[in-house]
Amino acid sequence: MEAQARSPLSVDVVTEFPEMIRGFLSESMIGRASRKGAVRFRIVNPRDFTEDKRHTTDDRPYGGGPGMIMLPDPLVRAVESVREEGSKVLLMTPSGKPFVQADAHRLAQERHLIFLCGHYEGIDDRVRQILQPEEISIGDYVLTNGALPAACVIDATVRLLPGVLGGDGATQDESFETGLLDFPQYTHPVEYRGLRVPEVLQSGDHAKIRAWRQEQAERITLERRPDLAAKAGLPRPPKPPKKRRHRKASETGSAPSHSRGPTTPETNTPL
Repeated sequence: MEAQARSPLSVDVVTEFPEMIRGFLSESMIGRASRKGAVRFRIVNPRDFTEDKRHTTDDRPYGGGPGMIMLPDPLVRAVESVREEGSKVLLMTPSGKPFVQADAHRLAQERHLIFLCGHYEGIDDRVRQILQPEEISIGDYVLTNGALPAACVIDATVRLLPGVLGGDGATQDESFETGLLDFPQYTHPVEYRGLRVPEVLQSGDHAKIRAWRQEQAERITLERRPDLAAKAGLPRPPKPPKKRRHRKASETGSAPSHSRGPTTPETNTPL
């Protein structure tokens, strides 16, 4: 019996600035995944859920302070217009949990993702309280709006869907999949501006190539991401030198030597 084909992942992006995300969703690997039917995208604009003529989506914060805060009603209604049983709502916010590769694998197993993208100084906290989203951050820095980090999470997730990158092992050796950063990669020509492709990569010896790549990945991770290196147990303790086994004389194949005591020279006694 053939395995049932997996239904495409549905992704809704709630944002006030559709053009910031529209081009991204139609290009490169993401666009190919959509055209192949692995994922379906939809953009939802909260301005379509406003009641006034100006389609207002923000206002000044209570308590004072700089910037504008996004109104709760347009955002909540926008999400509710596409939310279904089993949908996962993701709020892109600097206050969220740091996004890592394991999260991309987890989200790739979902059937429907809704990305809620804020703007301006932030969103009314009642949006979070009502929708109970999973809060995600892509790093300790501030961006113009949530559409940009949403694009990062979408990319990291969609590329893990079956068939998007080709073979099943297409992502196995990438950075973070093994707990290490990636090893250096090279292509043609062999020499470029005095820099040559390492000889081991040209050797055809796959065991040596694997060992070189592992060594390089560990070195780069130690130098650039000591936090990842520590989790991976780096630096690894040096292997103890092999003990040399002394063979017995009988194992060498030579006859045992017998020690003799001192001998006295023969003397001729006169008759």
